[in-house]
Amino acid sequence: MTNKKSFYITTPLYYANDELHIGHAFSTLAADIAARYNRSCDNKVHFLTGSDEHGQKVEQAAKAKGLTPLAHTDALVEKFKSLWETLDITYDDFIRTTEERHTKVVKYALSKLYEKGDIYEAEYKGWYCTPCERFWTEKEVPEKLCPDCKRSVQEITEKNYFFKMSVYQNKLIEHINNNPGFIRPENRKNEVLGFLKQPLGDLCISRPKSRLSWGIDLPFDENYVTYVWFDALTNYISAIGYPFDLDKFNQTWPASCHIIGKDILTTHAVYWSTMLLALDLPLPECIFAHGWWVTGEGKMSKSVGNVINPRQLVADYGLDPFRFYLFREMVFGQDATYTKENFIMRYNADLANDYGNLCNRMLPLLIKNRDGVFNKTDANLPETKEIIKLAAEVKEGYVKAMDNFLFHEGLAKIWSLVQRLNKYVDETAPWKLAKEQNFALLDEVFYTIGEGIRFCTVLVEPFMPHMAPEFLKQIGCDGKNYSIASLEWGQLTDKSKCTEPKPLFPRLETERIQNLKKSKAEPVVKPVEPQTEIEGIITFDDFMKTQLCVAKILTAEKVENADKLLKLTVDTGDATNTLVAGIASYYKPEEIIGMQVLMVKNLKPAKIRGILSHGMILAAETPEGGLALMTPNKPAKTGVRVK
Repeated sequence: MTNKKSFYITTPLYYANDELHIGHAFSTLAADIAARYNRSCDNKVHFLTGSDEHGQKVEQAAKAKGLTPLAHTDALVEKFKSLWETLDITYDDFIRTTEERHTKVVKYALSKLYEKGDIYEAEYKGWYCTPCERFWTEKEVPEKLCPDCKRSVQEITEKNYFFKMSVYQNKLIEHINNNPGFIRPENRKNEVLGFLKQPLGDLCISRPKSRLSWGIDLPFDENYVTYVWFDALTNYISAIGYPFDLDKFNQTWPASCHIIGKDILTTHAVYWSTMLLALDLPLPECIFAHGWWVTGEGKMSKSVGNVINPRQLVADYGLDPFRFYLFREMVFGQDATYTKENFIMRYNADLANDYGNLCNRMLPLLIKNRDGVFNKTDANLPETKEIIKLAAEVKEGYVKAMDNFLFHEGLAKIWSLVQRLNKYVDETAPWKLAKEQNFALLDEVFYTIGEGIRFCTVLVEPFMPHMAPEFLKQIGCDGKNYSIASLEWGQLTDKSKCTEPKPLFPRLETERIQNLKKSKAEPVVKPVEPQTEIEGIITFDDFMKTQLCVAKILTAEKVENADKLLKLTVDTGDATNTLVAGIASYYKPEEIIGMQVLMVKNLKPAKIRGILSHGMILAAETPEGGLALMTPNKPAKTGVRVK
């Protein structure tokens, strides 16, 4: 766990003229999770975000709306802040590049480097892309289209000011090689080192006012404004007091991590780093370039029209499931594909079934058999000792992952314990212990599960800050101030009393499941001619010998070397049964976990592929030749007999 006095985390400064999409939200949520985690580790945290407000695109957009650039950006900032409020982003500071505190620092840095001789004037000729505000060389635009946005570029020749970035190339290479964690993940570090194998040109840092007036004036030439990168990147130090409040600055800098998208890696790893070297300032400890969220049409982009609106996802599924999904699904540093069905499947498998089911399965039993009280006992069962050992390993692995901004690994560690706790329930069968009135072991099992829920919930809180307290309430820990720094096994207070659980993550249905339900085969009724004896006809008494019940699917997995078979664990109210069903061609395991189905309960057990199957679930053929499971048309009590 980091022992740094101050944990300083930043997002990029966002530059947009419309609603932000989940790509923007992702960087900010990542920084928020890192900030929450470090606060829970008792570290002093400073979390910075903000808006990049200068440049030609802003000037043009404002003019099109009949607004001044500042009035235009004022409206944008309200959009940013409104979204961050929706996502519950706990930033400590929001900086705008139009603020005086920022403008002063940009001018100071420019003057310092100009006096040092690191900024000079020269004529520049190149192909310019207005939307991207970037020059390209002749070789880079053979078709006279911007390599990034594919729009037309125009040839421009003009005098500008340049920063001697090339002077610091070797020093930067040396720093990267000597500090393996400086650029992450590893493939991004290699990408930057590959870029630096070629001679590094100098960086154009100005635009003439005749072409762009909306920017910070160069302190040494009033006919020019500062170009966007030298302006925007300086926010990381202007927001924390450089150079006018050195006490604050020295307590905060260097940044612990700049979290950015991979598309601005060169800007940060090369441009920003060489600027800091020229200013004789330490480089940030880490620049972490995460991947993109993509859809079937590629990277999310307003121009492509495949933007996913984070507000809509929050409205549809809730904030915490949205936060959880983004970091459970993406390997932080790589690209990930978003689909609605994938979101629902991940939600159902991890939240509704694994995490939520722990409370839903166990707390009613605890209330029924022990008045809802967790009685703390010694660990006697080998399974309990295994859980306790695993919890310590999970915390250690989680902390290591989170300290390295590997959020997906942190969640994977938590879920290894969540899933082991669900298996522990099946192994110890508390409903049987209750029936046998073995209260000593029953108390041990209930306490282990309750403590396991608490342990996982404390770790998951940076990702799900609203639902985690609700889980703590359900196990009687309302108001307890648990932190990751002090988290140990056994802190669930003796005599803690749970509350009646309510489903915090109700199952969602994919379109595929909805369509299957709609296409269920209607029973075909044919008239039967009166006759004395009809083959297959049974009496009412014979039928009543068949025990049909409502069962809930708890787990589902494919049977090895059997393409059509799934192994299911089902809850029948008073017991759990294992059975084998030939539905693998029609249902994925994660789609049916948590479903209620109709089951024949009193069939003689049969061994199928080496698995002893107790019972049979009912299904019907659909008109399309598929298979539809028979389910109640509204939630029913698990275990109730079908009449």
